[in-house]
Amino acid sequence: MPDTSYDVQFQTIPFYKTHPYMMPFVGDAYESPKHKKLLLLGESHYMPESSTVHHDAAKWYNGKPVLTEAEQDWCNTRGTREGKSGRFGKEIDRCLNLVQPSGGNGWHQVAFLNYFLRPADCTTGIDDLWKVYGGESLDREQAIRNLISVLEILRPNLVVFLSSKVCKCAETDDYPKYFGGNLWDWTAAHGVDYCYTAHPSSAHWNKPMPAKYAKAGGLTACEFFCKWLKEKWVCG
Repeated sequence: MPDTSYDVQFQTIPFYKTHPYMMPFVGDAYESPKHKKLLLLGESHYMPESSTVHHDAAKWYNGKPVLTEAEQDWCNTRGTREGKSGRFGKEIDRCLNLVQPSGGNGWHQVAFLNYFLRPADCTTGIDDLWKVYGGESLDREQAIRNLISVLEILRPNLVVFLSSKVCKCAETDDYPKYFGGNLWDWTAAHGVDYCYTAHPSSAHWNKPMPAKYAKAGGLTACEFFCKWLKEKWVCG
């Protein structure tokens, strides 16, 4: 079962007041003597093929959009992690259990949310949504402001961006624009260590990380993720 003890605090964040089904997933073993507190960040949820409720960015954030039951299921953060949804969910569960066996769903040892708060269309990504319907600036502003609010509540020791795109957005454009300074200065001041990997659902997950990312040491994204967790996450 997810840990709901943070919900009162999550509900003070503006976005979750109107989109409560997207509140972060916090595993019931997020806080454990076996490991440090780890927050994983994905890119975005998706919507069913016929859905249009998320196409207007201003209405998505500034109104209270009415979603069908199916639409809520598709962007229910906790439901997707409970069900190890898709290749993404199953691959991360496999890696977490390799590093720190849980005896069940490895997701229960971590916290999770998707960085972008507006879902993408069914068979495409967030970039395609921006190209067709716009809203990129608003999505990016909402994402970084929401992330900082969540970090202040969850106080993780470690963060892994499971997407180089998301990490780049947070580091190079969004954080400096809205908060000043650099993201790594904020995380260092708050005792947070972070890294990024390729997206677990992409072909790049099993390919070497970019040579310029020296931290990865030429390992595949999957190998680097597991190695980093063994070194940073596990206690004792």
